[in-house]
Amino acid sequence: MPGFPGARAGASAGTGQVIRNKGHLKCRALYELVAEPRILDAVESILGPDILVWGSSLFIKEPRDPGFIAWHQDAYYWGLEPDDVVSAWIALAPSTWENGAMRVIPGSHRLPPLPHRASPAGSHNMLFTHEELATEVDEAEAVDLLLDVGEMSLHHVKILHGSPPNGSPARRYGYAVRYVAPHVRQRGDMNSATLVRGHDNCGYFDPEPVPSRDMEPDIVAFVDEPLGDRMSGK
Repeated sequence: MPGFPGARAGASAGTGQVIRNKGHLKCRALYELVAEPRILDAVESILGPDILVWGSSLFIKEPRDPGFIAWHQDAYYWGLEPDDVVSAWIALAPSTWENGAMRVIPGSHRLPPLPHRASPAGSHNMLFTHEELATEVDEAEAVDLLLDVGEMSLHHVKILHGSPPNGSPARRYGYAVRYVAPHVRQRGDMNSATLVRGHDNCGYFDPEPVPSRDMEPDIVAFVDEPLGDRMSGK
């Protein structure tokens, strides 16, 4: 969204690490972004009128950096069931062929969960879990999601996606927001969410605090302490 300050001022790699997980609870501008009515209108057309934000991440690729996102399905490691889950990838800088835009395999969200494996030692895979799809992908079928500043793409939790390295002289960065319907459950340790539209009549997720300013210590601890040392990984 053009009015978001990050789209004007830029973002550093250090900033990306600090707000890598649930940055909308650490930065007031991001909290307002995940509840932006234009985004929620699009998400509602898929999930219905009741919407929770389960997670969010800032992704940064530095200029001419070898880092890439390996082919994967988010559903493999998120533990969310059923799959009424939508990710909004919001471009805070242009996302182009040259700087490593996201790629997807159309129709792959209809596939069953596919096997994944640990990435080889020394891999520049930027995924938090350092995993990748264990089978080959026909990249001739891939579609590039090219976005200008303030545009977004929506993708299903099971779609095969990834992105190549940034070979350009400019930084690429965007904000990914994970929206879920209230009847979705999570098997792991991120059992809290923020209600951004409608009602939560299921109560499967603990309510999250509302930030009044950036980097409130109690809220930062609420987000980061359950993840411990994993926050230092990619």
